Amino acid sequence: MSIDICLVSPPQRAYNHYRPPLSLMLIASFLEKNGIKTEIIDPKSIEPVCGYIKDIIADEILHQISQFNPRIVGISCYTPEFNDVIKLATKIKEKKTDIKVIVGGVHPTLFPKDFFFKDSPIDFVVIGEGEITLYNLINAILKESKNISDISGIGYYDKATGEYYQTKPRHLIEELDRMPLPAYNKIDMKYYTTPNPYAVRGLFLSSFYILAGRGCPMQCTFCVSAELSKVVESKKYLRLRSAKNVVDEIDLLKRKYLIDAFYFIDDNFTLKSELVFEICDELINRKLNLLWGCSARINNLSEKLIIKMKKAGCMQIDLGVESGSDAVLKRLKKGITIKQVKDIFKICHKIGMRTFANILINIPEETEEEIKDTLELLDEIKPSVTSFNIFTPYPGTEIYKKSGLNLSSDEYGLTGETPLKLVEDPRFRFAKHSLSFNKFYAVNHKKYNSPFVFLPDYLSTRYLSQIVKSHKKKDYFLQIGNLLKEFLKQVRIK
Repeated sequence: MSIDICLVSPPQRAYNHYRPPLSLMLIASFLEKNGIKTEIIDPKSIEPVCGYIKDIIADEILHQISQFNPRIVGISCYTPEFNDVIKLATKIKEKKTDIKVIVGGVHPTLFPKDFFFKDSPIDFVVIGEGEITLYNLINAILKESKNISDISGIGYYDKATGEYYQTKPRHLIEELDRMPLPAYNKIDMKYYTTPNPYAVRGLFLSSFYILAGRGCPMQCTFCVSAELSKVVESKKYLRLRSAKNVVDEIDLLKRKYLIDAFYFIDDNFTLKSELVFEICDELINRKLNLLWGCSARINNLSEKLIIKMKKAGCMQIDLGVESGSDAVLKRLKKGITIKQVKDIFKICHKIGMRTFANILINIPEETEEEIKDTLELLDEIKPSVTSFNIFTPYPGTEIYKKSGLNLSSDEYGLTGETPLKLVEDPRFRFAKHSLSFNKFYAVNHKKYNSPFVFLPDYLSTRYLSQIVKSHKKKDYFLQIGNLLKEFLKQVRIK
């Protein structure tokens, strides 16, 4: 079997909690639509990928590449994966010296030069969105074109000059409705629609992930989105699909893959409330009767919108609360206030909407008093689920820039370490206080996340009726063991 390109998820993503490689699926569907023979290599692991397990996964990827025998390999890369991607690319080149290796994703978009050094196995990086750029680059490689420099949005080592060369930026895709749906046929959809508790947090459901738009215009100092928006060429960084287009995809997933739920994986699904109302109306009018969740910004919600979302099947809203201090929120450039947080949670309690609160600790200048403010806020707003996230300074974030860290490429892997372990290194401790983060997490994760909090939802008519109507009752039954494991995991956290 010989194809044009294999798109590869790096080894670390094999432990993915049933989250599909949507970016690779979107690229694959565009390439296939335009005549490029494409396959996705998407390894899976039931335990965290480290040590010998990482080597086993890498060998599995290499084996699949040899079976597909592509002319080109494309690998996605986040910062923590940098060294693993370089190692994997080196092994690919050792097995087939004439193969071309292309890397894309967040890290090559922000730091493309990192991939070019003496004896680097990387031939090209794609900067920005991959569909059109990769299509043009593949065609040029297959046709052995000498006009590579005419392709927008790439970087490469120019052998003629002996220097790194980067072409002009690629314009972002603005009309998302014209793009094909993700290539579901290129991944194991049975696996990704297995009932699990990770999409709508804590509830076992046969789910899939939906992307309603691209880009986030917010300027949060702990996120790379603000920097990504500066790198790409576009008049409009936030682009959205139409309600009909989004719900057409959901409808297809229900009919073909028998899902019972879905999750909008957009950073901020509710940025444009008009679109959310339209999507809810489409879901209601088509009587899809699916459960769903989403991530939302506090200041983009209203009582009217939350009521509509619940009527359309929404069970949970994930919210970036981050802190109980207005001063901290201002430093993070969140654009929200504590009053707004309290108001929205009050509305959610009144309506009966489950809430998931993201809390960020270990931020620059953080004091013990600010930590106390956060815990007092949680006591007042009472989220259904609370996630305590210890800040990791990813390159490309404003906080990283100001920190003076300047990690070498050899140290990028540190950003993938368990945050509780990473923060033991003084370079990664940003808070002013001397509180033990291990003790803080152990005490407060248990305090604010009772394993019994989900019981009312599991016993609710809404959830039970969904399971009764499901075409995957056998799968739910087979997953009871995993449900119990998750429950015991929460009980045992000390």
